[in-house]
Amino acid sequence: MFDWKSLSEISQRTLRLNLAATPFEGLMWAGLQLTPVIARKSLGATDFQIMLLMMVAPVCFLLSVYWAEVIRVLRRWRLLFLAGAAFGIAPLSLMHPFGSMKMLIGLLLCYELANSLNIPLRNRVMQANYPPDRRSGYYGRLAALVSLVMLVVSWPAGRFLDLAPDNWRWIFLIMALAGVIDRSLWFRIPENPEVRRRRPELGSPDWMGQPQALWSQLTRPLVNMRDVLNRNRQFFRWEMQFMLYGLGFFVIITVQPGYLVEGLGLSYSEISIGQVALARLGGVLALPLMGHFHDRHNPASFCARIFVFLALFPLLLYFCSFLPAGLGRLLPFYAAFFLQGVAMSGVMVAWIMSSMAFAGDEDGALYQSIHVTMVGFRGMVGPLLGWSVKTYFGWGSAFALASGLLFLSASLMHRQGRLLGRPSPP
Repeated sequence: MFDWKSLSEISQRTLRLNLAATPFEGLMWAGLQLTPVIARKSLGATDFQIMLLMMVAPVCFLLSVYWAEVIRVLRRWRLLFLAGAAFGIAPLSLMHPFGSMKMLIGLLLCYELANSLNIPLRNRVMQANYPPDRRSGYYGRLAALVSLVMLVVSWPAGRFLDLAPDNWRWIFLIMALAGVIDRSLWFRIPENPEVRRRRPELGSPDWMGQPQALWSQLTRPLVNMRDVLNRNRQFFRWEMQFMLYGLGFFVIITVQPGYLVEGLGLSYSEISIGQVALARLGGVLALPLMGHFHDRHNPASFCARIFVFLALFPLLLYFCSFLPAGLGRLLPFYAAFFLQGVAMSGVMVAWIMSSMAFAGDEDGALYQSIHVTMVGFRGMVGPLLGWSVKTYFGWGSAFALASGLLFLSASLMHRQGRLLGRPSPP
């Protein structure tokens, strides 16, 4: 699976620690996948509260471009992994004694603030410590192992939730512990001594904290973001097309919890088998191939194929509502989530690795922070759009809108992909 002998010592150590972190990341993500369903089924969340829950992450992602500036100027930037664990992940354990919908939204706000920092941090590590021609492939294999962990724990987690009304409290305790261990292992990854980045000194004009107008300090990261998008027009075009995918994605995840619980009347076990286990099975099978595929195609061509595939998911999921309850409904329901897992494995690779393809020799953390910040813009619109369409027109209209946005994004990505051509060989 990994060509250890051809890797440098720094790459081998990075890979060992990444592998050690995968089971803990998988446990944390399995719990996060079930959080919206827990909110609906156990905490009695309304459609509006689910919409707010879906907006927490993208709103926090708006700060990612500021986190990139923090990473850029700190000498001991790896300590930010521990800061995220202490102030973002560990507080999730408070859901065990004090669980409520308001508490959940507040704690997820803390988690997503830390996550918006964690994503560019990881990109900086992978850009520096892995060979450029194998980054996506390695990421795909590591992500597949995370998905395998999620697959294994999904049915026991769903069954555990069905056994007693308050068992969901333990899920958050496990998530917090696993997440802290995951971030601690990433902190232990060494910095590549061969990668030298210009770090502003305290007295230089480039230092963010240099005494100057407050407005200038606040707008500096946004100016940097604007400059990158103006300079790299293909990256800007790709981001705008990815925006359409993101709107469709947020429409789906906003209406999905209510649809599964009320629309289809499913139990925790049935939902966990489909939404977590079979979706992760699709990811386990497809992720290594997706990483390999991404290394050999430009980001736009890659996304075009993935988005067409993903556009079928909301259509198949809504089709389940026309079938009788029981196995006749569950089979297409499970097939829909397996299909989604395959497609989302490609989205996952594109989401993490494509910005590095556009960054070239520039700082991958900066490009990824811009990409994550753009999630914030579409995440403020997508959930509101999904909630509005579902409220006034029903689930069918919401799923149709999501599918249409995905097909449109795929078409535009295909046009850009033809212009970009194949990536240059390493």
